[in-house]
Parts: sequence; structure tokens; C-alpha cells
Amino acid sequence: MTAIAGFTRLAVEIAGTAGHAGTVPMKGRRDALAAAAECILAVERRGGAPGLVATVGKIEAAPGAINVIPGAARFTVDMRSADDALREAAIAELTAELRAIAARRGVGLEIRGTQSSRAASCAPWLMDRLGAAVKAEGLPEFRLMSGAGHDGMALIRIADIGMLFVRCARGISHNPAEAITAEDAEIGARVLLRFIRAFQPKGAAR
Repeated sequence: MTAIAGFTRLAVEIAGTAGHAGTVPMKGRRDALAAAAECILAVERRGGAPGLVATVGKIEAAPGAINVIPGAARFTVDMRSADDALREAAIAELTAELRAIAARRGVGLEIRGTQSSRAASCAPWLMDRLGAAVKAEGLPEFRLMSGAGHDGMALIRIADIGMLFVRCARGISHNPAEAITAEDAEIGARVLLRFIRAFQPKGAAR
């Protein structure tokens, strides 16, 4: 890995007007869930730009009855990028777009930032030594950005960081189908052991 992507998380609340599903004309509705759906598609579009990803992982609607137009909706946004400036600009643009959607639909909108973390770059000297351990095992070295957050995001405040990843089957993570092979686990352990045995502090003679 070369870096851990930074992230920004938002909580979005939309206030519409609840009403009977059969008696309120379509043109007269202030449907909070329909507005949220349009906003979520805007999040998806924004996350599709190069260098970004964006996810709505949670959504709620109230009052939650099958025959009632939703009067309120809430959803979350998780946007990530290894480029902090790119992510911050995208969040600003997304916020403006969500406000425009809410204004056009005649619903209230509240956007709160809930959590944010800057991108964390791996130390080149550590990555060089991890790369050497990988090559010594007869394997090709790949350096990638990690879109997942890790302890390194906190540890970088006090120390240089580096990461070694083992591939997951079909790239699946945070899912019951997540799995690695025994062979890959063994390779990862061998590479890490080789790295530890050869390790010297930064600046030490090799």
C-alpha cells in the first residue's frame, strides 16, 4: 500500500410532509424519501469521479407505514479519496447539489459532518523494505492505495507507517463471503517474517 484514503462522513436529514398515500395528489407531495432517493443518486454520481468513492450505507424513512407518504428521511454519506483536496472539493459540490435538490422539491434539508480523517501516506523507506521482502519470496510487488481505513490512520501521528495486504477472494470484504486461501496466508506470514528479521530502524546502516 502507498496510502490510506482519507474520508468524510455526513448525516443527512430531509423534512417533508407526511400524508395519505391515496388522497394526496402526486404534484402536491413533499415526499422526503423520494427526495432522499434523488440525493442518493447524486452521491453515487459524485463518487464515480476519478480518485473518489462514495457510499450511502444507511437510510431510514418515517413514519414507515406502507400507506403513508414519508414525512422524514435520513441517510449517511461516506466519501473517500487519497487526495484530501479532491475529497473536500467533492463534498462541497455534493452539499450544494443536495441543497438544490431539496429546494426544487420543497423539502427541508440538514447536513451534518459526523467524522473526517485525512489521508495517511505510507513511509517510502518502510514500503521499500516490505517490497524487498515480497521480492525475496519470488513474488511481484504491487503498490496500491487502500480505500479502507486502518490503525495506521491513528499511528501516523506518532510513527511512520507501512502496510502489507493479503488478497481476498474476488476482492470481497465486509461480507460473510470474505475469504483468503491458506496458501496466501502462508505467503503473507513468510513475507512479514522476512521483513521483521531484516528490519533496521530508519537511517541505520544495512
